[in-house]
Amino acid sequence: MPADLLTRVRVEIDARLAELRPALAEHERLLHAADALEADVALARERPAAEQVPAGAVQPVKPASPAEEAIVAALEHGSHTLGELVLVSAISGRDIREGLRRLQRAGTITRARREGRAAYALTRLRARPPTDERPPPPVRGRGKG
Repeated sequence: MPADLLTRVRVEIDARLAELRPALAEHERLLHAADALEADVALARERPAAEQVPAGAVQPVKPASPAEEAIVAALEHGSHTLGELVLVSAISGRDIREGLRRLQRAGTITRARREGRAAYALTRLRARPPTDERPPPPVRGRGKG
């Protein structure tokens, strides 16, 4: 009987170990994920606030070609149609169209309608940030007396 008891206990232990192995593996994966998350948090704390990108925001890429640089420079002054971009940049329409397509895919610019025509503008993230400068307070004249 003792051999039967030992066999039965061994079978029960083996079954329990088989049940718990996936939980142990998940526990180890969670530990690795927690370590990676802590490392990311530490890196984020080290980065200056100016370099951090708000959650969910699209981070535009830097223009890759001279046409794209010219497009971004022109759009910094406001929205433009394709024809206006050709005029102000002196670059061929084909190159402007290709640059617009790449910049739009990258999230650097957006397409809208202006007076029934397609117009392009920088995304809000690329637009110049508003300044916190307030106008100086009015100078009060000296009273009589």
